[in-house]
This record gives sequence, structure tokens and C-alpha cells, in this order.
Amino acid sequence: MAVPVYGEGFFHVSLSGVIWYTIVFDYRDFEREYWGLLREGGARLEAEVERLRFEMQRLMDEERIVVNGVDVRARVLSASIEVRGVPVRSSTVFLVVIPFKPRVGVNVYENFYGPTVAGYDYTVYWVLECGEFKSVDSPGSVLINGNVVTIRVEKGTRVPGYESVVFEIPEGCLSRS
Repeated sequence: MAVPVYGEGFFHVSLSGVIWYTIVFDYRDFEREYWGLLREGGARLEAEVERLRFEMQRLMDEERIVVNGVDVRARVLSASIEVRGVPVRSSTVFLVVIPFKPRVGVNVYENFYGPTVAGYDYTVYWVLECGEFKSVDSPGSVLINGNVVTIRVEKGTRVPGYESVVFEIPEGCLSRS
């Protein structure tokens, strides 16, 4: 099976009490495995998609996610396989939800996981529905621009196994949700 060559994560912080998390992995799939599965369809494709979803849920379950001092569990809603333009460029996409109780003032998202070394470049985006990001503790290059954060991590970067994102929600925001 192909190994990832690039990853993207999109965190959308909704004041309704959910962090919507989309994860995308891009592959060089020279064997055209995913292209073949998509063309074939049927039970083998469904089994691979379910295997991917199960595996991502297993990985999420190994992490400890704490929001505002409360342990929360990420739930993988779905997985899918895509081919991007040519049969040797494939992707997997995961849709994940992370529940939390937003509060007026400072909110803190923390993620604890096993330390590692990045096997590929990846970019993570955080978008806050209302409010602004205050600080981010993450490997890589971090750019905070009000209610948007961009984190770029290069292949070979030491990833210590802890990340935190601090954001502030003003008084008027929660009454709008």
C-alpha cells in the first residue's frame, strides 16, 4: 500500500459545541490500488473504507483530548477514498467530530499522544467561528491571524506528543450560536 506524502487537517470550532475535524492524506499510489478499488466499487471498496475508518478511530482512541479541562472523545464519522486527477494520486479523507462545551473567555484544547517524527509534510488549519486564537503550542511553523491558525510541519520534524490551542470567545458570540 502507498504511504502518505502529504497531510492536511482542518479544525472548525463551532460554538454549538463541536469541533469538526477533517483529515486528508495524499498518496503516490503507483500500484493504482485505490483507483482500482474505486473503479471496481462494491464489497472490496466498502471493506477498505470501513477498515480505514476503524483504523483512524483506533488511532484517535489512543490519543487523549482535553478541552477546557474535560476529557473528550473524537469520533470518526466516515472515511472515503479519492483519486485526484490521475490514477497514481490518491487520497483518504476522514470526517471527525470532537464535542466540547464552549465558554465565554479563554478555552483550551489539548491533545496528548505518542511522540514521533513527521514522516511527511503536513499543514493544519484551525478556524474559530467567533473569537480569536491566543496561542498555539505545536511543532512546526505557526501563524495566528485572528480567528484562523495555520500550522506547517515539515517531514523529519520531531513531534513531541503534545499540542495545545488557546482561543478566546467574547461574550456576544455564544448568544449567537
